[in-house]
Amino acid sequence: MSLAFKKAKVYTKSVLFVAVAVAVAAILIMNRGNTVSVWFFWLVEKDTQVNVVWLLLWTAVGSIISWQVVLATWSLIKETRELKQQEELKEREASQKSRAKSLDDQERRIDQKIARSLGEEGGAGKDE
Repeated sequence: MSLAFKKAKVYTKSVLFVAVAVAVAAILIMNRGNTVSVWFFWLVEKDTQVNVVWLLLWTAVGSIISWQVVLATWSLIKETRELKQQEELKEREASQKSRAKSLDDQERRIDQKIARSLGEEGGAGKDE
């Protein structure tokens, strides 16, 4: 990236950030005297009047906390899946090692039988 492009990118982000901050400030200032009737399950009585600014604030906080809970849940699910995959991989490796050992033992026994068989045949040939 060229320096001019990076500068343009930084300035654009700065202008957008300031514009959003000004818009949020304007919304809060213009609605500071307004109230709204809210019902939120059993937490607030049905006809309770709440300041709009406080409602916006608590809605934003609730949204951020909810998003964090969703991300934490997703991470937990992902980590659990990875852990299960790693356990299955270790089980497969252990199974492969035991099968390899079993095959090595079987091959060793076959080699011993062949060696004994050749030894007996060689010994029988000397007697004749």
